[in-house]
Amino acid sequence: MSYTKKFGIVSQDVLQDPELSIQAKGLYSFLCTYADKNRECFPSRNTMADHCNISVRYTGILIKELKEKKYIIRRGRKLILK
Repeated sequence: MSYTKKFGIVSQDVLQDPELSIQAKGLYSFLCTYADKNRECFPSRNTMADHCNISVRYTGILIKELKEKKYIIRRGRKLILK
């Protein structure tokens, strides 16, 4: 089995936000592992759900939470991370 380690840089603003759920922080951290040097990524909701062991519907709820707090912006298929 081939395994590539992925790393991401997570903003402390996100991790230390007391109003953000731990689940949203986890999804944000996962998205950071997919982000390129411009902090853009575009994993599908199915990929996010599978890797985070949550439902696709719940993925949408967490994305909405992150968007409302302005930690991510959606531009077409891409998510841009703060």
